[in-house]
Amino acid sequence: MPSSTLIVYEPLDSFREKSEYWRKYLKFYERYWGGPTSPFGIWFGNEYNVFRQALSDHLNLPHQDLPDCLFMKDESGNYFVAPTSDSLNCFASENVIPFEWFLLFSEEGRKNFYTHWGFNSIHYNSTLEQSKKRLISTRERIEETISGESANPLKVFLRNLDRSLEDLRKWLVQFDAQSYMVLNYGDICNYIHPYTLKNENSVTEVARILELISLSDFGEAELALKVFFQKWEDIGTKCTGSTEDSRIQ
Repeated sequence: MPSSTLIVYEPLDSFREKSEYWRKYLKFYERYWGGPTSPFGIWFGNEYNVFRQALSDHLNLPHQDLPDCLFMKDESGNYFVAPTSDSLNCFASENVIPFEWFLLFSEEGRKNFYTHWGFNSIHYNSTLEQSKKRLISTRERIEETISGESANPLKVFLRNLDRSLEDLRKWLVQFDAQSYMVLNYGDICNYIHPYTLKNENSVTEVARILELISLSDFGEAELALKVFFQKWEDIGTKCTGSTEDSRIQ
């Protein structure tokens, strides 16, 4: 199934006893491929198996003792690692991207990637600290709105959203405070037409919906929510192969 991923990259030194292995892994990977891993990266043919064999030979370790990771560098050259051997640092969602994930990012953190052969992708990045501040701010706004005296037809939606944000909070407290976060649309992008992919602005749309709710403009908020969820329902339908066309028109 097509999936999106929420990834937390932690500082290399925060892995303590495992940091030496990751340091060797990163050094070999960069020498082998000429740079860090990428949220846009894909393996062709048997590239992955060839790389794993070369890594095994280099470290003199059997394949089962070679965990993989994604990694990145900040502007100062510091390394940040997201192990992929377990699900702790990588949170995946099939067919759609959950509403609450978009609340952790701002449009300034967006990056697009396009190729001539049709592989396109979107990802957002943020420091973990900034994402947690956005999460806290959103929950405060939700609490203020729910506790208000005005008739609010979206209270059930907001309570469910708050529970989802609490689940995210519990997940994020496990990580080093200096970590980075990435929202990778992944191969869900294959089901959004390339000509409309550049106009996929769910981060902005979700922020606008929360702003309308905060202003008690529930009519406009409900309309915006309907449009938002219809868009993602259409994408999800494409991803599950329920229609003949493989892309949104």
